[in-house]
Amino acid sequence: MNNEIIIIMGYPASGKTVIAKEYEKQGFRRINRDNLGGSLGDLVKHVERQYSENGTTLFVLDNTYPTVESRQSIIKWAHDNDFKINCKHITIEVGDALYNASKRLIDTYGKLLNPEEIKKTKEVGVYPPVVIYKYRKTVQTPKKEEGFHSVEKIKFKRIIDKTEYKNKAIILDYDGTLRKTKSGERYPSTPEDIEILPNRAQVLKDYQNRGYLLLGVSNQSFVAKGDFTLEELIECFDNTHKLLGIDFEYAFCPHSAFPQICYCRKPMPGIGVEFIERYKLDPSQCIMVGDMKVDNTFANRCGFQFVHADEFFR
Repeated sequence: MNNEIIIIMGYPASGKTVIAKEYEKQGFRRINRDNLGGSLGDLVKHVERQYSENGTTLFVLDNTYPTVESRQSIIKWAHDNDFKINCKHITIEVGDALYNASKRLIDTYGKLLNPEEIKKTKEVGVYPPVVIYKYRKTVQTPKKEEGFHSVEKIKFKRIIDKTEYKNKAIILDYDGTLRKTKSGERYPSTPEDIEILPNRAQVLKDYQNRGYLLLGVSNQSFVAKGDFTLEELIECFDNTHKLLGIDFEYAFCPHSAFPQICYCRKPMPGIGVEFIERYKLDPSQCIMVGDMKVDNTFANRCGFQFVHADEFFR
């Protein structure tokens, strides 16, 4: 049987396009909903048209295909028309998909988009994190019993070019990691409320002397709540650096904590991806220092090592 359909399924931002393009080089006709529009079921019409009008006998369809039902129309068409149909199922951790979605934004726009910008964009393949989480809840693992001739799992693996990405950094959380408050509150309300925790400056300067960049990342949903203005928040960051005696670049997420509407709020990896791309960091040489579970998850999604603040600064 020379007639063949390959369907490549998996999470949004899992690398389906990369694999599909390899099949295109081998003579397969690519049928993709992002390019053609419509529903997954509508794609069968495009396959039928290419087959009946142009005699195309090799197709690759790279779409999410989350459920058994979403795959049935193309499987039925393949069997009705004497086509072999094979499934390539990309398996990927949700954190890797979020990383890829963040990188796609940076590659396309040169930055992460805020929630309003994501809503307004017409760019194909740009969506909020909820799309990835929704897929995780709905996906049904493909099986041969559905009608596939074969099902192959392809494990996603991130490849870092270490000839280009070779720099190293210490990425730092702020509250509970670098500073505490004189008032006893979890977060400072004014620059004067900030107190630097012990041993911070000495340890960080030692790492700087060893060639590490210092970078900061913080969640600050108080801006979205209206508790602080951006100017007041930046004053607190500036005074933190002044008290440390060390100045370095930082980024923060000012958006609401829930629902997850952006890629910049830890444990989303967005800010880490920005740093990796801007400074050509080798993630395996970078250390994320924090004091909360979200810091650890953020580090894992970025490929950084994680060290708790208590251990790092002891």
